[in-house]
Amino acid sequence: MREFGSEFEIGYLPDHYFSRLAKLLPSHAYTRSGREAIGLAIAGIEPGMALLPAYCCWSMALPFEAAGWTVNYYPLNQDLSVKIPQLVKAVKELKPQTVLVMDYYGYAPTGDAVKAIKDVDESIMIIEDFTQCLLSLPEIYNPGVDCYVASIRKSLGVPDGGVVLSKRELNVSLLSKERTAFVEHHIDAGRKKKCYTYSADASDKQTFRELQAAAGAEIKADYHLYKISPEAMAIIEHTDVETVKFARKNNYEHLYNLVSDNPKFKVLFAPGANPAPFMFIVNSLQRDALQSAWAKQGVYCQVIWPLTDEAKKICPVSKWMEETILAIPIDQRYNYDDIEEMGNRINSVVL
Repeated sequence: MREFGSEFEIGYLPDHYFSRLAKLLPSHAYTRSGREAIGLAIAGIEPGMALLPAYCCWSMALPFEAAGWTVNYYPLNQDLSVKIPQLVKAVKELKPQTVLVMDYYGYAPTGDAVKAIKDVDESIMIIEDFTQCLLSLPEIYNPGVDCYVASIRKSLGVPDGGVVLSKRELNVSLLSKERTAFVEHHIDAGRKKKCYTYSADASDKQTFRELQAAAGAEIKADYHLYKISPEAMAIIEHTDVETVKFARKNNYEHLYNLVSDNPKFKVLFAPGANPAPFMFIVNSLQRDALQSAWAKQGVYCQVIWPLTDEAKKICPVSKWMEETILAIPIDQRYNYDDIEEMGNRINSVVL
């Protein structure tokens, strides 16, 4: 039962999580976005060949392409782990300067892939995108990785934010301190969305959506290396990450117990050792119909991501993910009662 009254809870005392992250590798920086974290990671390196997992967002390839690199892709298994033999074959044939790996949703460890790459050529720069396990890096840290990059905004309530940790010295002077419309729009959108939670006024929601759309258009049109905003940095420095991790893990397990038997979809990952799940991933051949039906029930799910034609040709699993995935939110915004209601709404849909 939802409770009202009593004392305020405290969930915003700093536990210095990001300060501890910064000490994992010799050099670090905070950027406006994850794509700019990748851009800074490769800045100053002679452009060459980059190998990326086929299941990746266009924004992950953008920094390489903008810097003059050639991008190729390697395939994944059904559980989103790397197809090691095919990766090794690609590394030997294409001789990439860098390979990007990703621990998908915190349930697809990259350790075997990193070892396989280094066994072929120790000089290859390995970049790991840890966006989907941002709050779990100390637990999954691999000294074989040369550079870690992530978007922070996907996991915390910040208007902007990316982070890069590198063995190689980063040229932070390349980061512009200029204030961008992307940041301004996101701050205004976030405030308006908060107002909507109190007012339930449709005009507040419409304004939020318009500002959010404007922010998205702005960052697509303006790829550059920007420093993180002071507002975002202040939030990061005062975030109680341990509480956030507790919320995500419990929410994931709670929702799994409520909906895992639903025949309309398959849950991709059962709860496990992941200390801070990113999202609750399901796959369904009725994906579009489910997404629409759940949205009418107030449960909004993302599709991650639209892929390039080349990536889909190389990896049928990635193509299948693009066509069937729904990502259900289970983050720290939601409490026990919220997850209970979410599960009931999801299970109530009849197609």
